[in-house]
Amino acid sequence: MINDNLKKIREELGLTMTKFSEKLEIPAMTLIHYERGDRTPSAQLFIQLNKKLNINLNWLVSGKGKMFNSTNSVIEQSNEELENTIYKIMLRILKNHKIIDE
Repeated sequence: MINDNLKKIREELGLTMTKFSEKLEIPAMTLIHYERGDRTPSAQLFIQLNKKLNINLNWLVSGKGKMFNSTNSVIEQSNEELENTIYKIMLRILKNHKIIDE
C-alpha cells in the first residue's frame, strides 16, 4: 500500500521520480525501490513526507483519510508527537512484513 501511495503522491504533485527524490532528499534509485515495494521505507522518509510535503502519514500507510494534512496540523504537531506517529507506523510495517511478531 505504501508503495502505491508514494506513487499517488508523486503523480498528484506532477513530479518525475528524479524531482520527487530531490524534494525528499533521497537517491532516485531508493525512491524507485520504495515505489516498487522492493524496500521498506525508512523513518526518515516519513519525516520528509510529513515535514516537506504535509503528507498525512495515516493515509500513507492505510489509505484512510486525506492525502494531505490541513495546513495547521503539521505546525501544531510537536517533534515528540511526530516521532510517536512514525514509531507506530514503523511497527505496523514491520508486523505486516512479518519481521516482528504481533
